[in-house]
Amino acid sequence: MQSPRTIGRTRLLPQVRFQPGAIALAITAVMGFWGCGGGSAPPRSSTLTPTPSATINVTVTPNSITLSPGTTQSFTAEVTGATNTAVIWGVQESVGGTINGVGFYTAPNAVGFYHVVATSIEETTVTARATVTVATTSSGFTPTGSLREARGLHTATLLPDNKVLVAYGSNSSAYTNATGYVGLSSIELYDAGTGTFTEIVGEDGAGTFGHTATLLPNGKVLLAGGFVNSVWDYGGSTSYNKATLYDSATGVFSGTGNMTASRGGHTATLLANGKVLIAGGADQDPTGTGLASAELYDPTSGTFTQTGSMAVGRFLHTATLLQNGRVLIVGGVLTSTSDPVATAEVYDPATGIFTMTGAMATARERHTATLLADGRVLIVGGTTFTGTGNLHPTVTVEIYDPTTGSFSVTGSMAEARTFHTATLLPNGKVLVAGGGDENSTVEIYDPATGSFSITGGMAIGRSGHTATRLSNGSVLFAGGGIFAGLASAELYQ
Repeated sequence: MQSPRTIGRTRLLPQVRFQPGAIALAITAVMGFWGCGGGSAPPRSSTLTPTPSATINVTVTPNSITLSPGTTQSFTAEVTGATNTAVIWGVQESVGGTINGVGFYTAPNAVGFYHVVATSIEETTVTARATVTVATTSSGFTPTGSLREARGLHTATLLPDNKVLVAYGSNSSAYTNATGYVGLSSIELYDAGTGTFTEIVGEDGAGTFGHTATLLPNGKVLLAGGFVNSVWDYGGSTSYNKATLYDSATGVFSGTGNMTASRGGHTATLLANGKVLIAGGADQDPTGTGLASAELYDPTSGTFTQTGSMAVGRFLHTATLLQNGRVLIVGGVLTSTSDPVATAEVYDPATGIFTMTGAMATARERHTATLLADGRVLIVGGTTFTGTGNLHPTVTVEIYDPTTGSFSVTGSMAEARTFHTATLLPNGKVLVAGGGDENSTVEIYDPATGSFSITGGMAIGRSGHTATRLSNGSVLFAGGGIFAGLASAELYQ
């Protein structure tokens, strides 16, 4: 991951519609909801609400909620660092409902995503907002145990015993001098039976993010590459070529062969023959250049060997194993300052060769790619170039058809997303959640209709989180936060 791309370029500020007379004293009572990302993260995307003052801060409670059409909710605001703790209440969207001077909100009758905004009277450039999902269905999310260490940009791997291995990631809020990501070295296990996380590897100050984690047929997990830095000597991050194995049966970590190239922000795909395809990645963060090279990991010998190279160097791309055994590589970017690409390639394990296939209609990076039950691949959201000098999240969605080798546009999302998750549900639909400025909103894509529907949101906004489907069909959402990590987790069922 490249922090300049995360922070973004010039961004457009949201337009807020204030309700007549909506000025209220802030209430300092804190209800049972967390602030979005703890309120301490620096700007991470074009959708962020600005908080330019370093001393005055506004928080809104609840930060995220799902309401039925036409129902009501009371919001409170807390202002710190100001003499005048009053706020002006408003609703960002013109059709997003109404709110009065004491934070009493009435939802509109139309289903959608809306935002309640509290603005400091003493410093009107300092605002905070809460996300309101108006839906006819209730939220399917319930809280579960929290991570032992707050983190985002980590990996989460379902193990054969239905536990989840959560590895590494980033939490820059623990290091005030950091101007980018600070990697973590800790590893945890989630037990679905008890709903708790247990730390199995402690934090040592030198951590990793932008790595991959792949469950092998023998039950071991291959942790490969990533960007490495240390809180003791912070100065950006370099990629490395190390790999580690975790044995889920014994709980033992062991070394294995090194990759042929140092890389972070790459992809790792388990092939039908049991080998793992490692493709692309960047050489460093935050000013890296994408690699075109690829290599194969053989669990039998514990070694990496080079295979054919991609036609385009890329990182922040996706790699999806198709039903025919080939691997679809989509999008990404060549350098931290270049625009995303629309190109796609297919890797054939039988020949070890990448071949260009049809291009997307929209160039994108940090998107998701989900294999559908019918063999097509759903490409959702991501960051794209708008043509105005800015990179912004996109609502656009496309489908790749392996039988034709082409992409086609399908229904768009209601919310633009990047750093989100997209999870195939047992019913064949796809659950798309979070992203952007630690967004709490959720949508469901139905391949039968080619459209999205709004559903109840998460209790906490997340971006850079993980979503892992468990054996019982429920989905574990863990952590998030691009710079300031989150420890909370919840289940969708």
